[in-house]
Amino acid sequence: MNSILLLQLTLILCSLLLTIGVIIYLKQQMELIILPIQHVGQKLVHPLLEKPSPIPVNDLLQTNNKQQLLIFTDTSCPHCIPSLEQFLETKKQRKLDVSFSILLKNGQKEDQELYRDNKTNMRIIPVDEQMIDAFQIEEFPYYIMVEDEIISYAAPFPDGLYSRISAK
Repeated sequence: MNSILLLQLTLILCSLLLTIGVIIYLKQQMELIILPIQHVGQKLVHPLLEKPSPIPVNDLLQTNNKQQLLIFTDTSCPHCIPSLEQFLETKKQRKLDVSFSILLKNGQKEDQELYRDNKTNMRIIPVDEQMIDAFQIEEFPYYIMVEDEIISYAAPFPDGLYSRISAK
C-alpha cells in the first residue's frame, strides 16, 4: 500500500515538474514572438512621422498631388501582394480618393506585372536600398502617407490610414 502511494506521489511530482518546464519553455518562446513587456501599451512610432519627407515626393513621382500614399513592398515579401490586394479592395469599397504609388524594392520590369491589373492605374516604381534607407523602412509592406511633403502616417498596415482619406 505504501509503495502505491509513493509511486502516485512520484508521478504527481514528475507531472508537476514537467508542467513547470513546459510553461517556462513556452514563456521563453513567446518572448521571442511578441514585444517585450516594457513595450506593451506603448505606441511604437516611425522616426520620420510628422517630419519632412527625406526625398521630395512630388519630384520622385513627378506629380503635384498634396497627398500621396507610398506603399513600400519587396519582391521577396510573401505578405506584400495580399496586403496590397486588401488595401485595393477597401479603397474600392469605401470609394477612397487617394493617389498612391508602389515602391518596389529590388524590382525589375517583369516584377511590375505582379501588381498590375486593368482596373487600377497605379504607379510602380523600382527602388534601391538607398531609398528604403532614406525612409527608414525595416519591414514590408510599409505604408507612408505624405501630405505637403510631411509624413503624416507610417505603419506596416493601412488600417489607421482609412479615416484620413476622404471618399470620392
